[in-house]
Amino acid sequence: MKKNVFQDQWAVCYDQSNWFVSLRNALDGLTTEQASWKAGEQTNSIWEIVNHLIYWNERYYDRFQGIAAWETSSKNDNTFAPIDGWNWQETVEKCYLILSKWIDAMENSEEDKLDGLATENLDYAWSSVLSNLTLHNAYHIGQIVYIRKQQLSWDSAKGVKG
Repeated sequence: MKKNVFQDQWAVCYDQSNWFVSLRNALDGLTTEQASWKAGEQTNSIWEIVNHLIYWNERYYDRFQGIAAWETSSKNDNTFAPIDGWNWQETVEKCYLILSKWIDAMENSEEDKLDGLATENLDYAWSSVLSNLTLHNAYHIGQIVYIRKQQLSWDSAKGVKG
């Protein structure tokens, strides 16, 4: 049962708009200039938000696959930094790839894994981690849509099914 819920949550975050717009819809047609745009110095660009999503989704995907967690930045703000040498399209494709991998991981995982501890260093069940991770994605997808509305690059026809 939990597995099915997480499969649905990952699919909605990735490419199946439902109660909120999927990331694929939120980024569709976005130019490099639009992805780089900031409303002010204290805000993040869409590109920076996508970098942040890649960082956290990949980090926990690796853990879910049994790969030891790699060294992390001491500041969450650093996770928004550009990935060296990547252009906007490469960044988008990397983000789509990791979300696609999560969908496959959910499909191929055993239900009881979701009740187990996420890692030896965390006292959280995978179900808790995955719940927070998908909510984290939804939160930032909302930010992306909001930024697109600010810059007048949002097509309201990309709405939700809810």
